[in-house]
Amino acid sequence: MSKPVTIDFVAPPFAGHLFPQLELARGLAERGVGPVRFFSTPEAKSAILASGFDLFPLIKDRSHIVFEIANTHSPIGSNPFKLLSQFKLNLALMSQLRDELSTYWHDSRPDLVVADFTVPVAGVLAKQLGIPWWTSLPTPSVVDTVDGTPAYLGGWLPPRTSLGRLRDFAGRQIIRTFKRTLFQIYRTPLRRLGVDRVYRDDGFEAIYSDERILALGVREFEFPRQWPPSLQFIGPLTASPSTDHQAPVFIEGKRHLLVSLGTHLLWAKENARTLMKEVAAEGDDWVIHFTDGRFGAETNLQQGRFHNYGYLPYDRYLDRYDAVLHHGGTGITYASLRHGVPALVWPQDYDQFDHAARLVYHGLGMRVRPSANLIREDLDHLVSEPHFRENLDTFADIIGRHAPIDQVTELIKQLESAKHPQQALSN
Repeated sequence: MSKPVTIDFVAPPFAGHLFPQLELARGLAERGVGPVRFFSTPEAKSAILASGFDLFPLIKDRSHIVFEIANTHSPIGSNPFKLLSQFKLNLALMSQLRDELSTYWHDSRPDLVVADFTVPVAGVLAKQLGIPWWTSLPTPSVVDTVDGTPAYLGGWLPPRTSLGRLRDFAGRQIIRTFKRTLFQIYRTPLRRLGVDRVYRDDGFEAIYSDERILALGVREFEFPRQWPPSLQFIGPLTASPSTDHQAPVFIEGKRHLLVSLGTHLLWAKENARTLMKEVAAEGDDWVIHFTDGRFGAETNLQQGRFHNYGYLPYDRYLDRYDAVLHHGGTGITYASLRHGVPALVWPQDYDQFDHAARLVYHGLGMRVRPSANLIREDLDHLVSEPHFRENLDTFADIIGRHAPIDQVTELIKQLESAKHPQQALSN
């Protein structure tokens, strides 16, 4: 009998990165695949325990820096100076993270490492140690490709003219020049981490696994481009860990709007909360549920038809909502598509503008016009225009045809067969 494949998951403590890995790990465990271990900062402990796993903590003494990087006081956007500042903070952590993982894996070596794309140092280390490394990628749009419309430039749409194609080419070159320049400036510490180049010979980024990239989305949602050979679209993972929370209150005969700006963006949430109170006060047909996105929080404040919740697991309640207003984060974007809920999208930073562009391009939602009257007008338009429903039904069907956990289970079986070829032949 062959030895089970031991899988180590590595992710930051943020919902959009950690929760998909937890859902995948739970599904694998239910299918008898594993054992599984989770590596993250101590802040991820409650979510990991709620999912039935143990946390192997990383950078315990400096984990606050991870939150300083993610929860900025203003948008980062494409500002090179702000991006550089974030990169320097990240670099300060990666050496310690690498050393701690190296110690763990020296004492107990896994058979497979699945690392979120934001912690490529874990994958690079695994590869150096001869451990198979797969990248977990909840945001396929951010992959730097040799063609197509680039991301992180404010949500560009696919070009329709030669001038648009020239724009895309120039955008890709700007991004690649910035990354190569950054590498040259920090090549010494990066090489100590095992990162010896930005791009591989095939033109794709070295921070992604050349063996397997698990793209947690559907190809049809993305804009056309040539993807890395190792990338496989397996479908989204949108479930949240089971946890105690205040269940939302639904009122018979009313329309309900879920408002979520995710777990980051602290600087944007207060403005959004104030605006949504105005939306709720200007009519009696919409009930608004605003969630702070704070895992484990149980805040429930009510002001007329405005309800404020600390934490709501999307998948559990989305089919009760008539519309959702969100920031364009991957988790809420795909959760609303899975449940066929139209969206008003209010992107704030990072890749959120690219998700907003895709939602609008495919006729699945609209960009927010941040005025109480305009939001109410657009909500009514979303729920009354039939083409939104038709497009949403199409994408819900596409997503429903994917079976991410079954696909990954099969891939792991292939990995196990490669480790034990004689037993695979005898079976």
